[in-house]
Amino acid sequence: MPCVNTLGFWTTFATGSHPISVTSGDLNSDTRLDLVVANSGSNNVGVFLGKGDGTFENQIMYAAGTKPDSVITGDFNSDNILDLVTVNSDTNAVSVLLGNGNGTFQAAKTYTTGLNPTSAISGDFNSDNRQDLAVTNNNNNTISILLGNGDGSFQDQVTYMTGKSAFSVISSDFNNDSQLDLALVNADSNNVGILMGHGNGAFQTQITYSTDMFPVSVVSSDFNNDGKIDLAIVNFFKSSASVLLGDGNGNFQNQTTYSTEKKPVIIRAGNLNNDANVDLAIVNSGSNSISVLLGNGNGSFQTQKIYKTGNNPSSIVLGDFNNDTKLDLVVTNFADNSATVFLNICP
Repeated sequence: MPCVNTLGFWTTFATGSHPISVTSGDLNSDTRLDLVVANSGSNNVGVFLGKGDGTFENQIMYAAGTKPDSVITGDFNSDNILDLVTVNSDTNAVSVLLGNGNGTFQAAKTYTTGLNPTSAISGDFNSDNRQDLAVTNNNNNTISILLGNGDGSFQDQVTYMTGKSAFSVISSDFNNDSQLDLALVNADSNNVGILMGHGNGAFQTQITYSTDMFPVSVVSSDFNNDGKIDLAIVNFFKSSASVLLGDGNGNFQNQTTYSTEKKPVIIRAGNLNNDANVDLAIVNSGSNSISVLLGNGNGSFQTQKIYKTGNNPSSIVLGDFNNDTKLDLVVTNFADNSATVFLNICP
């Protein structure tokens, strides 16, 4: 019988001020996952090198722009070493910090975005084997595409219209044409927008699908094991998750909704109970908790299992942090200036 209670509390450690985003990757080439936390209150990122047992070294901080609201990793200068990008909402820019391969980073260089950028995703949008960026701009209802030059620098942005208050963006191939597409949530429009990619760095006008009230985060995966990409979204004011199954041609079915705890802000997907089905992990900022919805493999999900966090949890990352081949979770706690590690306890 599949494991049901997947997570055990492990440890909490200090971050910078108001941690709002977390990501992971092997930053020093030791085959252990490390963490990067964006601290919106101290205008920096904290790098925590992993020990491979679910614990981390003390953080090393690097300056970012003003109010970094999101951080991602990627190889932006084609040297097979992970770099960082932060999204700086108060300076309308992204910062690029190139990695040295030993867990340290160079000083940030900035590139202009739209107004109040909130999230970013990387991918090769123009088929030149270089990593590009897509950035949602909350205050002027646009998404910025910054094509990468392959040396860690980026071209000036090209913008596309979104719905109202674009909040979160992901990239995947939704119509099986081998070109990356974009999905973003439009919080004040109560929908998700799909922008099909042409493969040359340009995108079509968005097509929208309804969600619940005030969607703020989106993730994609194959939830019903049909080989086609689906979407899952969390809705802040409705305290719900929406699942939209894809048909492989870029179209999505009407949403099916599931209850979460209060004010969900982030959603991630992965196989948390080792049953070959994709599950959902959701951060609930209004109830100091995370919800795990185990997938049934047919596009439906079980009732949430709730795990308590610190105060005002803000983000989550999934990864195998203790090298036991099972997915663990790390959650940032915005009001506590901390992060909590949950290790996977499934057999």
